[in-house]
Amino acid sequence: GERGIVLDWRVTIGRKNRRYSLARQFVGVLLIIGAVCVFLFAVLHFTVSSALQYYFETSSFQERATEKHISEFQSYVRNNQIAVSDTEKLTEWVRRKPMLLLEIYRSNVLLYTSTAPYSEEVSENSEETPYYSWRYYYIVEFEDGEAEILLYSDDTYQFYTAATVAEIVICCVIFLLLFSKSCRKSIRYISQLSHEIQAMESGDLDFPVTIRGNNELTTLAECLDAMRLAFRKQQEQEAEYFAANQALITEMSHDLRTPLTTLRIYTDVLRYQKYQDEEQLQSYLEKIDAKAEQIKQLSENILAYSLIAQERSVELEPPALFQCVFEELLAEAVITIEQYGYVCKLEIAWEPVLLSVRMQYMRRIMDNIVSNILKYASMAEPVEIRTVYNQEQAGLIFANRTRLDAEEKESTRIGLSSIGTMMKKMNAVFFTEKQNDRWEISLLFPIDSTENIETMEQEKQQD
Repeated sequence: GERGIVLDWRVTIGRKNRRYSLARQFVGVLLIIGAVCVFLFAVLHFTVSSALQYYFETSSFQERATEKHISEFQSYVRNNQIAVSDTEKLTEWVRRKPMLLLEIYRSNVLLYTSTAPYSEEVSENSEETPYYSWRYYYIVEFEDGEAEILLYSDDTYQFYTAATVAEIVICCVIFLLLFSKSCRKSIRYISQLSHEIQAMESGDLDFPVTIRGNNELTTLAECLDAMRLAFRKQQEQEAEYFAANQALITEMSHDLRTPLTTLRIYTDVLRYQKYQDEEQLQSYLEKIDAKAEQIKQLSENILAYSLIAQERSVELEPPALFQCVFEELLAEAVITIEQYGYVCKLEIAWEPVLLSVRMQYMRRIMDNIVSNILKYASMAEPVEIRTVYNQEQAGLIFANRTRLDAEEKESTRIGLSSIGTMMKKMNAVFFTEKQNDRWEISLLFPIDSTENIETMEQEKQQD
């Protein structure tokens, strides 16, 4: 389970390198929306400016505005009793009117201009300027007599300014709306991931995490979904362990009840002295010792099985050649089996493949297999031990027939359960086959890569 989690996370990290950055997408959206808004502003500005310009050119707006300024100026002069020479007061009025140019003439002589109100050249000027018919002069009554006023003003600027401000506001609002809409999809996705994470927290690991897009959020979703699958697999494994333990407890209850019942019968016989002679007494005592030893062996088997089951993760040893792993173990097993009168038939072909195992487990596995052979195998036929290979696995097969009195021997199947547990922790495969009275025990281990074999051969040559 933990190794699967690591692999899933490595795959996810590899995919992450191919993702488009969320920041890059964010900048791209900003640039696109910004370009759209700039284009929209240009179109609006051109359209509105053209419309205003057409209106001002085809209407008498500017003339009415100029006449209004002249009327205000005449009132200002009359109320303040201003003469043409009162430069300071004239300048004060002009300053209140932005975008306005005022010139005062008398007998075609320039007496005042707002562009240079305090210029000595203007105040001392006595030369007449030519009279242009295309310029419109207004007569204003000053304190020291009438004078001709030439007034230029631009009263349309405020409309252009207001239009420009409105265009900017409209484009900003459109920019915010488009940006909000573009972000809404990511926000909804984040909200969806949040709900799915809450579902995972509540224990619902069957509901998949939604994977969408191609950015950091997608990587996060893939990591969450991989974690969900790993947790679900871990739960399934724990459920399998629990079911196996429950089955083991049920079997052990039955297996322990039989010798305990027999033990109570013998103790009752001794208690009530229902034996014939001293020899029969010693026979009953030996049977009591045998049953006690059997119960002790059962308890030791249960303890060994529970210790193996508690080891959640196993660190395998470095890859080694198939022959190096099993040659010594098989030699010891064959010697032990033949010491008890059995004959072994070996079909061993060592191929240069690498296996990663835990030797502590391998010794236990071989001990359990030898124990089962001595307990149940028939001496009428040789015990077959052969190697087996396929593209991805290599291993051993033990085969024989069941002895006639095997049914009389009480079986706990703890040995086989222990073998299965240890093989699973080494990522290996263990299974038994039985057809009529013939049985086979198969041990298959995953083959390591051929690159490691070449590396090992190079190291041996260097040594």
